[in-house]
Amino acid sequence: MRWPRTLSLYVAREIVAYTLLGLLAISMVMVTRSLVRVLDDLLGAGFRFEDLATVLGLLTSILALYALPVSFLFGVLLAMGRMAADVEIIAMRACGVGIRGLLLPVGLLGLVLSAATLQLSLEAEPAARRGMAAAVRTMVLRGASVEPGRFNTIGERTVWVDERRDRRLRGIVIADRSDPERPFVVFAESGEMELDEERAEFLLRLERGDVHIEGGGSEERYQRLTFERFEYRFDVDALVGNGGSRRPREMELDELRETVKRIEAGAATGSLREVPASYPVHLQQRWAMPMAPALFALVGVPLGMQRKRGARSWGVILCAVLAFGYYALQSFGELLAIESGFPPAIVWMPNVIYGALGVVLLTRAHRAS
Repeated sequence: MRWPRTLSLYVAREIVAYTLLGLLAISMVMVTRSLVRVLDDLLGAGFRFEDLATVLGLLTSILALYALPVSFLFGVLLAMGRMAADVEIIAMRACGVGIRGLLLPVGLLGLVLSAATLQLSLEAEPAARRGMAAAVRTMVLRGASVEPGRFNTIGERTVWVDERRDRRLRGIVIADRSDPERPFVVFAESGEMELDEERAEFLLRLERGDVHIEGGGSEERYQRLTFERFEYRFDVDALVGNGGSRRPREMELDELRETVKRIEAGAATGSLREVPASYPVHLQQRWAMPMAPALFALVGVPLGMQRKRGARSWGVILCAVLAFGYYALQSFGELLAIESGFPPAIVWMPNVIYGALGVVLLTRAHRAS
């Protein structure tokens, strides 16, 4: 039988329409939820209204890795369910178009989305995470996190100011616990704050005050130093997470591969931001997760084409169950690999399970047709 081109285009248009609708809804929910979750940290870092577009763009790029596959599953289930409810599937079968004819356009769309998701996983999502870290760093460098009349925690330091007018500060108290063996407290009548974006440093030029130091020797357990002028500076990169190596989710692919090689060779891992086992796991995930759209096509077609009442409601519920199951298995495999010493390849477990489930469902649907 000839390839039913017109029918395939019709099925593809239906799926694309529902996918775009689902992408809009799912993206809004996911981005809003993530924005609310990080809003406190962003406000503490000096978040301004003009930063909203930047943060939303970065969050959208990060969450697209999950939103695209779920939206596609939503589109497949609702499109197939609508056609089954309207007896279009039965009419197609009567014309000699079986499960293969339906699977062809859906499978091609799934492969295209898998390729796009692969690009997101390897490049766009890590770049967006690096961009988010850089955006927070820029906010901190503005100094807007030092708010008058409240205790401002910045890394291992707590800062209090009575008044602030632009860069001028009055009534300053700084508790520095960056060195646990020699914590100290600084009191100053006034001062001026300067920000060095190039060197990523806070610089406080303090005036008329004293420094109270605990520890510092076996004989002298406490010191008090009075000053007229005192420069106090600290590195911003270290406290926003840009110092040293990056987290595995933020690394470029070559950088992550090189780190995994060093870990496997037994090189020093003291500078790593996370436990060594997480790096090979995240490397495997970058290749495993983009297979989701193709797998959702395999599972979604036979499940969606079953004729049921309330096809749209059934499709939404089924989409939630299948998507949650896939990403829950992904998280479970990650946990087993990092915490229990399982091989990193265990993160491919949901792909194997959903692939086998898709083959079984397609076989049953083919026999039924």
